[in-house]
Amino acid sequence: MHKLRTLNLPPHRGREFFATVFVEPAPDAFDSFDLTTDATQWGVSIHFQPNHPYASHVEIARIDTEHGEPHFDRLYEPDQRKDWLGHDYTYEDARRELLSNWREYADQFLENHYCE
Repeated sequence: MHKLRTLNLPPHRGREFFATVFVEPAPDAFDSFDLTTDATQWGVSIHFQPNHPYASHVEIARIDTEHGEPHFDRLYEPDQRKDWLGHDYTYEDARRELLSNWREYADQFLENHYCE
């Protein structure tokens, strides 16, 4: 998928966090791209930049439509399970879920998986 936009989230536990929206197909013009009508697939990812200067972003949670159906990749959990959400689950549902709860997911991820 192609990155549509990245939003800076407020700092949390001394780290910078971000929400990134991904879409398919690649947008011709980002300003006029309407996710609800122009995207055949979409995804929203919450991630942070590790303190190591050469490390890439680390995803903590993602909801997307890869594999043909919306699903929640709970990367913050110890088993990193995938929950299938049903075909009626929308981008707005995903956006609301992740932006409302990202701090909780970040705390769980840092406790379960991450040490520097």
